[in-house]
Amino acid sequence: MFSQLQRTKTRQLSPLDHLISAAQTALETVASTPAGTGRPDPAKDVNAGELTDAQKRESARLMRVNHVGEVCAQALYEGQALTAQDGCVRD
Repeated sequence: MFSQLQRTKTRQLSPLDHLISAAQTALETVASTPAGTGRPDPAKDVNAGELTDAQKRESARLMRVNHVGEVCAQALYEGQALTAQDGCVRD
């Protein structure tokens, strides 16, 4: 934990600093390779059964919708933090 003295010496970031940080986060999201968890897949030996082609398509559609929702929510939070006037919202 930071002491009170250390917290008061923290540099105040300018709007340009925040913009550069947001751009870096976006680039890392788009261009980086996920690190992984380093642990084995706990379901590797589970036989989930065979899915029909229709079930596979439906599953893929649902996963895409879920993923898009998660990405959009994260972008919304980042945008809100970037444009927030209140310091509590930015953090």
